Amino acid sequence: MVKATEQNDKLNRSVIVSVVLHILLIALLIWGSLYENTEMSSAGGGGDGSVVGAVMVDPGAVVEQYNRQQQQSSDAQRAEKQRQKKAEQQAEELQQKQAAEQQRLKELEQERLAAQEKAAQDAKAQAEQQKKAAEQQQQAAEQQKAAEAAAAKAKEQQKAAEQAAAKAKAEADKIAKAQADAQKKAEAEAKKEAAAAAAAKKQAEEAKKEAAAAAEQKAAEAAEKKAAADAEKKAAAEEAKKAAAAEKAAAAKKAADAKKKAAAEAAKQSADVDNLFGDLADGKNAPKGGGAKAKGDGKPAGQGNAKTAGASGADIAGYEGQIKAAIENKFYDPSSFVGKTCDLSIKLAPDGLLIDIKAVGGDPALCQAAVAAAKLAHIPKPPSQAVYEHFKNATLVFKP
Repeated sequence: MVKATEQNDKLNRSVIVSVVLHILLIALLIWGSLYENTEMSSAGGGGDGSVVGAVMVDPGAVVEQYNRQQQQSSDAQRAEKQRQKKAEQQAEELQQKQAAEQQRLKELEQERLAAQEKAAQDAKAQAEQQKKAAEQQQQAAEQQKAAEAAAAKAKEQQKAAEQAAAKAKAEADKIAKAQADAQKKAEAEAKKEAAAAAAAKKQAEEAKKEAAAAAEQKAAEAAEKKAAADAEKKAAAEEAKKAAAAEKAAAAKKAADAKKKAAAEAAKQSADVDNLFGDLADGKNAPKGGGAKAKGDGKPAGQGNAKTAGASGADIAGYEGQIKAAIENKFYDPSSFVGKTCDLSIKLAPDGLLIDIKAVGGDPALCQAAVAAAKLAHIPKPPSQAVYEHFKNATLVFKP
């Protein structure tokens, strides 16, 4: 813009100088023409004066010269205007180019600032992402560490559980073996006691026969003396009866003591097994129902000594099943006695408490186990007095 102004000033000065020079030239021409006319007038007035040489100025030539100079001045002005216009156009184009360049530079600066800001934002976002990734990586590492610790703990717990299970199994096997050994020992003792009882019974029968023979002999001898014979016969019979009863009672007491001792050992082992296995043993030995029956000619249990008036067959059968189930519930393995029976003589209190129980016949091993189980069993209270009278002193045929 400043350059365009300077060019305009120079153009104006040139035009002014040119106009002034043209004016001076015209003035000189006019002055020269007037001077020439004055001299010619002076010469003509003298008549005899000498001829003076003069230059004739053609006005047409002057006008033509003036017009040519005007044309040249107009051409110069037109050329100057065209040059000025071109200069102005160039200045305007230059100004537009400068404005465009400034706009372009401004846009480039804005783009640079935007790119710089975006780069800063991207760097910040990348830093945030890296920080978040580092935090996630640290969290993942902590979670992995916690998972590994939990897995190790679970493995240790599993190992401890396996060791405890192995120990429990070994203990259970040990107890089962001890119980089996005790059962075998009890069977052997029962067989031995049965043999001793049989021998004692045989001996008692022989003693009874001998006593009877002696009594008969004494009776024959006493026939001679009626009064003395009767007294002696009675005394001999009483003495023989007492002796046989004493021997039988001694043998029975011995057998009962041995059975009680074996039953106590079996009861102790059964209690240990119950404490170890708990509900497992109860689940395995659930009552199987109606395996016992009353002894003697198809009549209900305890018919010989119990009063049956007022007790229905259903009540008697139901309570008999409860007694059998209570005894079976304390068996460790009833399946080992399948097909075997035992005659049990029981005495009950009115509340169902077992006062006394003994085996009076059947398989010795089953009888031994049945007596031990009955002493551990909880027999329920009889449902009525009539049922109690029926079972307070009864004999049952027990079959697991």
